[in-house]
Amino acid sequence: MKIKHIITSCLLGIGVLSSLQAQERDCDIHFMAILPPQDASMSETVSEQLFNRLCSAISSADVYADEDYARFFVSARMTPLFKETIPGPPANTAVTLSVNLYIGDIAGQKIFMTQNLELRGVGRSEERACINALRGLKPGNAKVRRLVEEGKKKVIDYYNKNFDNIVAKAKQCAAMKQNAEALFYITSIPECCNRYDEASRLALSYYKLYIDNNCRDLAMKARNAWMQSPDAKGAAEVAFYLNQIDPDAECYDEAESLYKEVKGKMKDDWEFEIRQKYNDAVDIEKSKIEAARAVGVAYGNGQKEKTTNLMWLK
Repeated sequence: MKIKHIITSCLLGIGVLSSLQAQERDCDIHFMAILPPQDASMSETVSEQLFNRLCSAISSADVYADEDYARFFVSARMTPLFKETIPGPPANTAVTLSVNLYIGDIAGQKIFMTQNLELRGVGRSEERACINALRGLKPGNAKVRRLVEEGKKKVIDYYNKNFDNIVAKAKQCAAMKQNAEALFYITSIPECCNRYDEASRLALSYYKLYIDNNCRDLAMKARNAWMQSPDAKGAAEVAFYLNQIDPDAECYDEAESLYKEVKGKMKDDWEFEIRQKYNDAVDIEKSKIEAARAVGVAYGNGQKEKTTNLMWLK
């Protein structure tokens, strides 16, 4: 009984240690920054400033927001509360804005949390006053900091609890040769999630499938371009296609052979060098993970228009 108790305690200890190590990793949490329609009195310039300030305010050492698609989003809606003219000369306008900040799950149409800021600004015009007021939307703001911290916890918790479902979805996509979509799901899992190592191994395997399939398509297009136009024009097309082939792809040797064939005919008139194979093992894995993530992001951005309606946001 004592031995069994010791083994159980050790296993629990390993589980806790593993979880703590996962949480201590560098963990870039990505939020998609997106705005719902703003108050009709707000100009496009003010809305653009709100978006930029929102991205800047949310971004910190391990959390960032930009236009790239992600399941989890950060948003803001501003409403004018008060406006007055301050006599001059020169006359100025003072405004008070109510800015509601949101963090949520756009796929599930859920709001995790909100924060309200009252921001004040003065300027020579109402537009300038609003822009100056938005300077209060910054990383140092205590309410913004709390929003970011709680939002990060919610995202990590979601991926830890739904890891198996996400992996199952990625595997289903890969089985149907929808490798870019598989990479979208699997590379969305942050590094500080408990089973990230498993996710990264799957990401590498799906990326290999993706680059192999991509290589075959690109090599065929390059070969056809050269057959149809074995001259400077065709060489330019060959360069365009070969430049997209990953050096670790299955058909890289075929691409290299075509490169040598074209180079031999064009000689010094063709200023192009095929991508070389990687040398450093650590750099290889890092490069592949980043490339896999880029494929996933590109896929997500392609779905953005279909999935980012915020009319439900209250």
